[in-house]
Amino acid sequence: MKKTTLILSILSSISALTYADTVDLPSIQVKAEQKTLKAKMTEASTATKGLMQLKDVPQTVNVIPQEILKEQGVTSIQGALQNVPGVGFSTGDGQRDQVSIRGFNSVYDNYVDGFRDDAMYYRDLSNTERIEVVKGPASVLYGRGSAGGLINRVTKKPMLEPLHEIDLMGSTLGQRRAQFDLNEPISQTVKARLTGAVENSGGYRNQAFLQRQAISPSVLWDISDKTKLLLQADYLHDDRLADQGVPMDPTTKRPLQLNDKVFLGAANAKQVGDTDIEVKSATATLDHEFNNAWKYHGVVHGYTYSLDRQFSNASYSKGVISLVQSRRFRNEKGVSTEQEISGKFKTGNIEHNALAGLEVSHQNKDDQIFASPAAYTTSINQIVLPNWSPISTNTAKTDNKNNSTTTGIYLQDLISFTSQIKMLIGARYDNLDQKRSGLTVKTNALTTYNRTDNKVSPRVGLVYEPIKNLSLYASYNQSFQPLSDALTVYNNLSNLKPTQTKSYEVGAKWDITPDYNVTLSAFDTTQNNILQQDPADKTGQTAVVAGEQETKGIEVTTVGNITDQWSVLAGYAYLDGKMTKSALSTVPVGSKAALTPKNSANLWVKYKLNDHWYAALGGKAQTYQYAAPDNALRLPGYAIMNAAVGYTSDRYDIGINLNNVFDRHYYISAHGLSSTGALIGDPINAQFTLRYRF
Repeated sequence: MKKTTLILSILSSISALTYADTVDLPSIQVKAEQKTLKAKMTEASTATKGLMQLKDVPQTVNVIPQEILKEQGVTSIQGALQNVPGVGFSTGDGQRDQVSIRGFNSVYDNYVDGFRDDAMYYRDLSNTERIEVVKGPASVLYGRGSAGGLINRVTKKPMLEPLHEIDLMGSTLGQRRAQFDLNEPISQTVKARLTGAVENSGGYRNQAFLQRQAISPSVLWDISDKTKLLLQADYLHDDRLADQGVPMDPTTKRPLQLNDKVFLGAANAKQVGDTDIEVKSATATLDHEFNNAWKYHGVVHGYTYSLDRQFSNASYSKGVISLVQSRRFRNEKGVSTEQEISGKFKTGNIEHNALAGLEVSHQNKDDQIFASPAAYTTSINQIVLPNWSPISTNTAKTDNKNNSTTTGIYLQDLISFTSQIKMLIGARYDNLDQKRSGLTVKTNALTTYNRTDNKVSPRVGLVYEPIKNLSLYASYNQSFQPLSDALTVYNNLSNLKPTQTKSYEVGAKWDITPDYNVTLSAFDTTQNNILQQDPADKTGQTAVVAGEQETKGIEVTTVGNITDQWSVLAGYAYLDGKMTKSALSTVPVGSKAALTPKNSANLWVKYKLNDHWYAALGGKAQTYQYAAPDNALRLPGYAIMNAAVGYTSDRYDIGINLNNVFDRHYYISAHGLSSTGALIGDPINAQFTLRYRF
């Protein structure tokens, strides 16, 4: 109640500010140029740290603009990434956004406006302008990261044109959500924007609930025509059912067959089976143009994160379901800064678009786990869930602390030898110092781990444009991921090298018409030094970096307007991901990568009946996938279809979405690291959106 009151108070303040003395300002007639769908999705900033046409980027980048998010009624990262081929979904332990990209776990690879956002929570999209997914290694600009790629949310910024928009959303599955977007020019040089959401929703699964409050104020000050200061803040509180799906049936190697609504956990899950998260952040950005060629970009970003997660781990054997209650606390805080200089210059007839940057960051991460002493069992024939009391937090089962400091220096240059031949080259040097301690209360043993890694991450790419509307490219990228980031603490952590990833990619980007684009890429990505439990240590306390995984694949995406009435967003990915080296008998060489269907496709086709009405049809399909690297739990393939109809006007929009039209039964995600946690997808459901502008 206090958080809702705070949001209403801020809204009232903004409203008062809007209609106070500022009402006498002359009306602003500037109208932002409306970009086509193809234009919105063929330029991005994440891959090069500067807005650039994707035809000049020798790497695959997928963009999901706000237009698509609105048409599909999307409010989550997972919902948005249904539009991106080559992405697999994890349950994230019922606490976080987690995906695999091109067959590689990307749990730490979330970013916001180019800053690392690796805290483990579900992001809200009320303040998101668009989402950009960079495929392949990106350490050249962002430092440590996974092999598959990264996800960057680009936030909404204050604009010159006023905007007052409120959305009301509901569904047959119990969604009840309101979100707002208020933008107001306070003066000719100062603009303010406030976005946010309030949600109190149910869900398809028994006991499902989601209570969420989000608010994000921002102010943009044009200090001069060449200098701008942007101040942003963000607050999110998210409390939801900690649903980890169903375990594997050992006899069938398939998800345990239960009623789809059955939740395996406490009968009083809202009190002792929830994930309660609070995230706060603040950012200050200063941009200055020295002249038409050279620019400065400086950012300072800080955040805090807290988690109180009460959850149940379920297992099944011979007609008996076992539930083990646990509780986990995580507390994080971090601060980072980026200082960049970019500019254009010539050496003879060769044009350069150069970037030089310095990043310094520090993070503190504390993690505590508490567990109940005994498992609760119930018969599968008559499931009776326990009423648990909250777990005592007097003594922790484990207590880990991780402090890390990163200093990175990076250089990049887009070299235009001619209008047809361009080369993107770059490199980054990282010094990553980590100090970690792990306390095992059972043995009262405190172990400390210190490790410093110095890594260089290069990138080189060549782009050739034989004709104006076609670009061919080839690229080589490297990345690394320090194993000290792993949640599991092994005794020999200080001696474990980072993973090392190398990726080769070739592709073509073709504007068939000015408003329609097709992109094709083929790639070969290998990650070595993968962490595995030492098979020679029966206690499970040590690890080896003996694993290696390779993914070879092809991706095709197409986006744009076929005619003035028809637009399309579609993609297909073929991924052959498997272990090429392993020290574990449970994960032998040849095992398929987790959460990586060999074939997957997505589609969204929209038809504009006139200036107001539209209809859309789309969906997602994929072949079978495995829940974990041991390939024990296999999830069947599926195909689902979604439909939408909408009405738009100057004042209001109405959207009706029908999801999973044919009511297909499918598993949308699994754990990713263990053969458990198969989570059922939503059945057929209708969603309604009313968007009002005033």
